[in-house]
Amino acid sequence: MAVHDGPVVPAQGHGQEGAGQAPGPGGLGQQGHGMREGWYPCPSGAAQVRYWDGTAWTDRTRPDLLGWVHGPRVLDLPGVFAYGRDPQADRGGRPGPLDPSLWRRVRNALIALPLLYIGLILPAGYLLTSIGLPVGVARVIYLAALIVICGAYGKWPLALRHLWARYRPEPKSAPAPPPSRPDLWKELRLAGFDSAARRLDEELAGGELTDVDYVRVARVVRQSARAAQAGQAGPGRELMRPVAEQIEEHGGGAFVHESRQRDLPMPRLVQHDLITGQARLGVAAATPRNPSTHQNEWFALDTEVLRTSMLVVGPPGSGKTRSFARPIIELLGLQTLVGLASVVVIDPTGSAFGPAVLPGFFDIDIDPNRRPDAAAPGAPGDERSLWGFDLFGGASSPDEAADRLAGAVLPPETAHRDPAADSAARNTLYTVISGFHERASRYPTLRELIDAVLRESPVALLNERLRLLDRPALIDLFDGRQRRFSMREINRPMRVRIALPEGSSPQAARILARLAVAQFVQVVAAPDADRSVFKGLIVDEAGRFVDEYVVQGLQRARAANAGIVLLTQSMGQFPEHLRSAVFTGTGCKAVFAGVEPQDARYFAEYWGTQWSAETTVTTGSSTTTGSGHVSSPGGKKEKSVIQSITGNTSTEYSRAVATRAVERPVWSASEIINEVPTGHALISLATPDGIRTPPVLVNLRG
Repeated sequence: MAVHDGPVVPAQGHGQEGAGQAPGPGGLGQQGHGMREGWYPCPSGAAQVRYWDGTAWTDRTRPDLLGWVHGPRVLDLPGVFAYGRDPQADRGGRPGPLDPSLWRRVRNALIALPLLYIGLILPAGYLLTSIGLPVGVARVIYLAALIVICGAYGKWPLALRHLWARYRPEPKSAPAPPPSRPDLWKELRLAGFDSAARRLDEELAGGELTDVDYVRVARVVRQSARAAQAGQAGPGRELMRPVAEQIEEHGGGAFVHESRQRDLPMPRLVQHDLITGQARLGVAAATPRNPSTHQNEWFALDTEVLRTSMLVVGPPGSGKTRSFARPIIELLGLQTLVGLASVVVIDPTGSAFGPAVLPGFFDIDIDPNRRPDAAAPGAPGDERSLWGFDLFGGASSPDEAADRLAGAVLPPETAHRDPAADSAARNTLYTVISGFHERASRYPTLRELIDAVLRESPVALLNERLRLLDRPALIDLFDGRQRRFSMREINRPMRVRIALPEGSSPQAARILARLAVAQFVQVVAAPDADRSVFKGLIVDEAGRFVDEYVVQGLQRARAANAGIVLLTQSMGQFPEHLRSAVFTGTGCKAVFAGVEPQDARYFAEYWGTQWSAETTVTTGSSTTTGSGHVSSPGGKKEKSVIQSITGNTSTEYSRAVATRAVERPVWSASEIINEVPTGHALISLATPDGIRTPPVLVNLRG
């Protein structure tokens, strides 16, 4: 009889009842008569639970949450999906093919055995019979001696053991009983709050508990339990009482995110394992070019590798947005719902990650092109749903505010081409902002700033650049909306999208993007930043929005539990003087099929070279006749020489084999251009503690 472990909501996406992935009731038989109605392990053997209506199996299936929580995981390599890897699986595995050098010895000994037996049987028989042995015994002793000699040379015992281990039949043993599953809410029961634990068990049995709920609630319970263990028995129990009361009141909805979402509002694009914090992107190709540790393994990313920041290069249509950026956004969105992360997405087109693609995903959606209308309250057009942007959201002083705003307003190359104009613009902004702050005890609005700069600034470049922001949509974005987002708010779990008005005001859109990126770097590097919350920034078309301050922030983010993902069509979009700094500042790299030759050269040089064995085979022949000797090119002759004698002419064939170590690129520019298939990407990862993986060819459609 199946064990009633209770239902589980999906570890990936929303539960889909009646998905039809397993046989229907008729195909499953009528086993299990007498079981009460409920969810049970699927009799088809799939990793799911199936609903028994009391008389027959139904088509309603769900992933097994208990199986997911207690499932096997091996988290030992960056980039390898940990869930489903059994640490015991490889111990009883079978060896691979026989080593070629050993196989040659085995083959040569097998060939030599019959030849030696025939060639030496007469002298050996004469010798053995001369000492008085019968003919039959002499032949047996002779054959045994040859087998021992040839077997020793050919290492037959070693080869036989290897073949037995590889091809032995599997013993038919009784199936082992399933391992016992620990109590999910052990800490609550040990503290004496059985009612809270029962409330969670009831939601688990009723199918209400999601994987997000489990990770979120279990994290809070365990943190409270550790804090309780540090005190006396009485005070320690009191520390867990508020937690237990929240669970008794709200069940799996306790400690829910401020959006009140207990899962993503749309189906997940890839599989996620919230226990390890990984998102599965694809499968590493089974090619010798990949490291043996990654071949045929599911490839995944987590926040640990994202802490080193990531550079993603791929042409339009290569899949970098859907197959790479969106899974990362999903990963950070789920981490936000469990209280461990914040994510900010810069959407230049306004459609790549908008409501049509990720409906209801973002807590704050900043779109300068959206206008209030007569829509119903709370709808996307309702004024109360519109978010503005704080022009100085990350600044703690007028000096910082002026510096960050100048970095966003002025072109990135100004500091190199015209340092005097750059310094003058920064000084003017500081004078205006600090003077206004001193008089009004606040920062100026965009309208007030533009008017003050145009009135007081002698720097023509600054005046012209600020005029680019003097647009009704941008004035409304910075000054006119009731609610304004300040970048400092990412110190608590939050999902933010910033759309850019590139269609109507491309230059102003770039200023807004550079301002948002600079504010993000400023907030994560601030001394008062909350390091317990991972902060992620995803920037599409990043080459147009990165300046020196952002490049410096790539290194600061690593120590501040933050990461920046830069997506671009080509390295040519970055300012030329920043390209090498972007490469060195990002620990993780990804390049897609179809990149330009110059981009391929960047990655080939970054991944470097490796030593490999190169084997050269040269053949030749020489003919000796009665009148002389004629030879053809050849090399050093091997021990085996084939001679053909016809009359007075003899021909000798030679074959030379030379092996040497050569230094070759890990992936050359030509190989990156021509050998990365469509739908694949070359990805190398790094962790904050210095572990790096060589480039791995990943099938993102696998």
